[in-house]
Amino acid sequence: MVQKYKSPIRVYKYPFELVMKAYEKRFPTCDMIPIFVGSEIIHEEESDDGAVQIIERRCKLNVEAPYLLKKMSGIDYFYCIQRNTLDRRKRTLVIEAWNESFASRIHIKEYCTYYVRYHAIILIVNMIINSNHSNQQ
Repeated sequence: MVQKYKSPIRVYKYPFELVMKAYEKRFPTCDMIPIFVGSEIIHEEESDDGAVQIIERRCKLNVEAPYLLKKMSGIDYFYCIQRNTLDRRKRTLVIEAWNESFASRIHIKEYCTYYVRYHAIILIVNMIINSNHSNQQ
């Protein structure tokens, strides 16, 4: 069964560069986001001119679930991989994330895009959850 979610569009009325600085401050941890326990960079690359930066992180989330469910599943935290592609020339940030935990049973993909249009920053989030992952490939 495939489920799709598309968030409402959010508009930020601040300069793109300021929003990106604020976004970067949440890594490796952020006290203002208690579910976000931490992250580590697993791959990083930058174009020769510094305009494009790709950072791949392994993120650790403390999802709310009953204690018994966490014990039965054998995990205390939910892990996902996140790839951020920042293009300073085009003033875009594309975020792709997918689950590492339970990857053999469920496949979760999230796509977020920050981009500038009409001097405002737009955020769009799309999420696809495929619980029949093994049968779909």
